[in-house]
Amino acid sequence: MSPIRLATLVLAIAASAPSMANQSAATSWTRLTELVGTWRLVDSKTPPEQAFRIIYRLISASSAMVESFGDPSRQVTETIYHLDGQRLLATHYCAQGNQPRLQLQIPSSNDSLDFRFLDATNLRSHADSHLIRMTFKLVDSRHMIRHEVYLKGGKESESTISLEKMN
Repeated sequence: MSPIRLATLVLAIAASAPSMANQSAATSWTRLTELVGTWRLVDSKTPPEQAFRIIYRLISASSAMVESFGDPSRQVTETIYHLDGQRLLATHYCAQGNQPRLQLQIPSSNDSLDFRFLDATNLRSHADSHLIRMTFKLVDSRHMIRHEVYLKGGKESESTISLEKMN
């Protein structure tokens, strides 16, 4: 291949990268908004597990989505998802008083959305507990697996929950 053709090819690929990333964020946003509704734990046994809900709702002319996490009769934590140009962001308003922002990683498959730590507000020290990863595995339209990873004092703690859509 001639140097001119190679340079043209490289420029064409580079020029298409932002639009491919934007399309990927937009496609992921559409997939994420399919979560709108109320979700409960699969196989809940205890009263707190039976009361637990994750509720997703669109706000601001459907430009953002709010996730309410926990027992609706008590104080819940919230995460707000939105597009920011070529990025899909999540700001988690944690009960610990900090607000980690996570950015969607380009998904490796159509059924998984993987958010990774970008930065945080009100995080006094990176040794303090804070959310660093959040993954949604979309099994089908009514089932998902949610995985979270928190970091505290250099050690990660993980939790995974299986959810089913109520409505």
